Amino acid sequence: MKMRKSKSDLKLIIKNCAITIIIILVILTLYKCNTNGKETPILENLLLQKMSPLNVPEPSGLAFSYQSNSFWSVSDSNSKVYKLDLKGNIIKSFVVNGEDLEGITVIDSDKLAVILERTREIVVVDTSGKEIKRKNFDLKGKLNEGLEGICYDASNKNFYLLNEKHPGLLIKTDADFNEIFRIELDFASDYSDIFFSVKDTTLWIISDESKMIVQTDLNSNPINIYKINVDQPEGLVVDYSNKKVYVVSDKKAELYEYKLP
Repeated sequence: MKMRKSKSDLKLIIKNCAITIIIILVILTLYKCNTNGKETPILENLLLQKMSPLNVPEPSGLAFSYQSNSFWSVSDSNSKVYKLDLKGNIIKSFVVNGEDLEGITVIDSDKLAVILERTREIVVVDTSGKEIKRKNFDLKGKLNEGLEGICYDASNKNFYLLNEKHPGLLIKTDADFNEIFRIELDFASDYSDIFFSVKDTTLWIISDESKMIVQTDLNSNPINIYKINVDQPEGLVVDYSNKKVYVVSDKKAELYEYKLP
């Protein structure tokens, strides 16, 4: 003989179902808020392959040369731009008119763009050091917490700039440094250098204080996060062809070569 459920039992069942549904909806909402519908990036450690000393005082910023067979870097202590071979040996150097050089990128076979942090300027020079033009950016804050990194998307003729902190910013400009957007960053304590990947049109951003490298999309959404053990890392190049990541230490004047997973 089947027992009929009382009205109180039915009310209890309905109440429990409602609570369960609410809990599920809350969990789904929190998941969506935390991930924006994407998987949370997994933190990995990059494998160090080798380290080379640099005869560059306080190296900051790193970029492949136009032929990708050497590097360009800058010194924030003597206002010099350096061309280095892949082992870190100096090929040549020249002085840029300004102080606190922090980042560098290659525009084409003849031109480079260099960051001057304290004056919030980008200076375009040729590869012999002759100045072509400069552009000032309206960025507030402490003198040593300004523009820090720069990279160039040659296909679309866009620059991507980093403001170090307070606030950390990703700034996109056109070829003449007219601002397209600026996005406030929040995934690291500060932001030291940036690399544009032609292969998959992503950005790679390195943080000095957080000691990590974050691969993002062009709107700064993290895709992969890699931890590194480097004192004051302030320069970054990613070599997809040879599965390598290069990092320079400002504090120790060293070039680190990591294996790209």
